[in-house]
Amino acid sequence: MEKKAGASNMAETPRNALCPCGSGKKYKHCCGKKEAVSISSLIDRELIECMNDMRQFVLQRYEREAEELLDQFPLDEMPEELELGVQIMAVNWMLFCWPLDETGQTIFSAYRKSRHWERWRPSVQAHIERWEGAVPSLGEFIGYEDDNRPVVRDLLTGGEKIVHLLASHQWPSVIETGDVVFGFLVPYQDVFTCFTAVFPLPASGKDRLLRAIQQEGEWSGQPSALWMRDRFVAVLSDVLLEWLWQFAKQFKWDDPKQAAVIRELDENEPEAPAALLNQAFAIWAIYCGKTSRLPYSVPVYAAALRYVAGHLMKAEGSEVEDIADRYDVMPEDVRSAALDFFLMAVDDEDDEEWLDDWEEDWFEEEGDELDARINEWIDDIDLMLMREGWDEKRVNRHIDRAIRSWRNEGLLEEVNEKELRKELRDVAWEIFTDRGFI
Repeated sequence: MEKKAGASNMAETPRNALCPCGSGKKYKHCCGKKEAVSISSLIDRELIECMNDMRQFVLQRYEREAEELLDQFPLDEMPEELELGVQIMAVNWMLFCWPLDETGQTIFSAYRKSRHWERWRPSVQAHIERWEGAVPSLGEFIGYEDDNRPVVRDLLTGGEKIVHLLASHQWPSVIETGDVVFGFLVPYQDVFTCFTAVFPLPASGKDRLLRAIQQEGEWSGQPSALWMRDRFVAVLSDVLLEWLWQFAKQFKWDDPKQAAVIRELDENEPEAPAALLNQAFAIWAIYCGKTSRLPYSVPVYAAALRYVAGHLMKAEGSEVEDIADRYDVMPEDVRSAALDFFLMAVDDEDDEEWLDDWEEDWFEEEGDELDARINEWIDDIDLMLMREGWDEKRVNRHIDRAIRSWRNEGLLEEVNEKELRKELRDVAWEIFTDRGFI
């Protein structure tokens, strides 16, 4: 009975009075603090429940629209954690930013008018009401406060935000100072909290990602809060591409020289867009998967990847002389290595679209004609092999005639003929074996 009476006295004790437990501290700093923490924990728990309920509200009532939004991101064969992160960010954006009608009403506004809203106690509703107009932000993690709350600096505005975590899953389990977080930070008391979770990226990709996203802002001509809202698909695509490039750099290659080519590319292209670097990585992965040959020069093959990927994407700064100078190699060596990639693709149906893009602008001025002649030669060798089978001497004569003709036409001035001869023979053998001739 005495214990119950004591509990009753505590409940009635003014916050600035001495605590009845006899500690000598004010009630608000002693037993009253424990009571406040308990109430705060209850609110935090309900806020997490409300976030999940809002997401279900989006997915159940606007399922088709959510699927159409997600279809804009190339998620096939992506790592599972990446696909989940994109889904979280996309649904969060639909909730806060996607306009339901011409008045600009959002799903968040519709949620507050629905019966779902009545589930939450007034103190929880008071928190949620402040989330109206939330937009995604790109921040840099700069450390923790004394009470272990993350502090994030907005990379676009420079403002700093203290983040109260409602649950451990809201924050990446492994994150270092300087790393980037993308997501929705919404008001919580006098600080902020994460809406569901944030999308993390390593610090090494921060500058390239920031340049890409700032370019989106320049194109829009709007204040950052507006274009981060309106150009969300482009912004999240930039985040996704940078994440993929950081992931690609961790790929386990069969040989150290293969890994060294990607490392060389990364070191020499600090300002190249992530989309171009991912294209170069894809070319290199396909190439390494089709040949056991190792690059005779790591810088040459890295430069060739940059050259080919740049032409495929019609990117600025893709002139072979400039690239060769940056990698300290000869332009003709870059073209020769690029030819390796070209010949790898010409007889692969899976790479047909990739090849078609390349054919539009191959080897600058000379490449268009040489490319066409190589394609004609492949058709001829294919027909010859079909009719006559494999004959080493006949294939070599076919190659000799082609190279002699191309040389006389001035198409091989900056092409390594020895490498070209070897590649043509490899292509002929691949045609012979892949078409089931043996």
